Amino acid sequence: MAITTKDLAKICDVSRGTVDRALNGRPGISKTTRERIQKAAREYNYRPHLIASSLSRGKSMAIGVVLFDLKNRFFSQMSNAINLIARSHGYFTYIAVTEKDIESEKQILHNLASRRVDGLIMLPITQGEDFIRELKGLEIPIVTVGNQLSGIPHVSIDEFKAAYESTQYINEAGYKRICFVCPPFRKKGSQNGLFNLYSQEQRVEGFLHYVKKNLKLKYDILTEKDFSPSAVTMLRKEKEKAAFFCSSDIYALELLRNFREMGISIPQDAGLMGFDNLDILAYITPRITTVSTSIEEVGEKAIHILLRLIAGEKVETTNYIPYDICPGETL
Repeated sequence: MAITTKDLAKICDVSRGTVDRALNGRPGISKTTRERIQKAAREYNYRPHLIASSLSRGKSMAIGVVLFDLKNRFFSQMSNAINLIARSHGYFTYIAVTEKDIESEKQILHNLASRRVDGLIMLPITQGEDFIRELKGLEIPIVTVGNQLSGIPHVSIDEFKAAYESTQYINEAGYKRICFVCPPFRKKGSQNGLFNLYSQEQRVEGFLHYVKKNLKLKYDILTEKDFSPSAVTMLRKEKEKAAFFCSSDIYALELLRNFREMGISIPQDAGLMGFDNLDILAYITPRITTVSTSIEEVGEKAIHILLRLIAGEKVETTNYIPYDICPGETL
C-alpha cells in the first residue's frame, strides 16, 4: 500500500502541514526536521498524489499536446522541442494523437481537460465558431500551431508569403510550368466545412497568387491522395519541363521515390521542391530544395507563449517565426 503524508507525519511525529512544508520546499521548519522527513520519504518510497496536489495548489504541472500524428517527422520534431522546454519548467507533457479525426479530437480535448492540464498546445483539425466556443468553455490556456483559430494565440510562419516566394523562386530557376502538390486540400469543404486546413490553404493561396499574376506560367494543383500517377502522366504528356512544388516534404519524398521507380530523374527530367525542411532530408540524395520552417522554433515559441498564458500574462494572437528557402539539388 502506498504511503501517504498522513503516514509520514505519524512516523516522524509531526503534523501533516510540517510534512507538506518539508516535501515542497516551503519555509517554517528547521533544517533538521526537513531532512528527517525527506529521509523518511525516501526510505518508505513516498510518491506524491498528483491529483490531490493539483487540487491543493491549483496546478497540475501538466500540459497537453494534441497533434495529427507522429508518423510525420514535423510533428515528432515539434513535440520533442515542446517537451524539452516544458520539462525544464517542471511540467509533464501528455502527447495525444487525433489521426485527423474530428470526433477523436473532441474526446481527447475533454479527456485532457478532465485531467486538469494547465494548458494545451494543439494543431486543430476542427474549425468554426461552435468549436472555438467549445475550446473557450474548457477554460484552459490554449496555443495553436499550424492551423489557426480566430482569437486563439497562434504560432507559425507566414504560410502565404512563404509559398508565394517559393513559387517565384521556382519560376526564376527557369520553370514555366509549376504543379502544386497538396493532397490535404481534397478535404476542403468536407465534414460540413468543419475540417481545418488553414496552413495548407494558405500555401495553396500563396502559390495561386503568384501564378495568376504571371500569366505566361502554366500551373496545376494535384490533390489526389495517390498523386504520383497524375504527376507521371503530366510529365509524359507535356513537352515542357515541369517543377513540382509540394506542400510538405513528405509529399516531395514520395514523388522522388516514385519518379525513381518510373525512371524519371530529378532535376534532369523535372524539378522538385518541398516544404518544412524535415531533418530526414539531410540523408536524402539529391538534396531536396525546400522551405525551412524551423520546426523546433515553432514548438519552442508555442510552449513559451503557453507558459506566459498560464502565468496570467497577455500575449499576441498572431506569432510568426522566420523562414528561409533552402537551396538544394532538385531544381
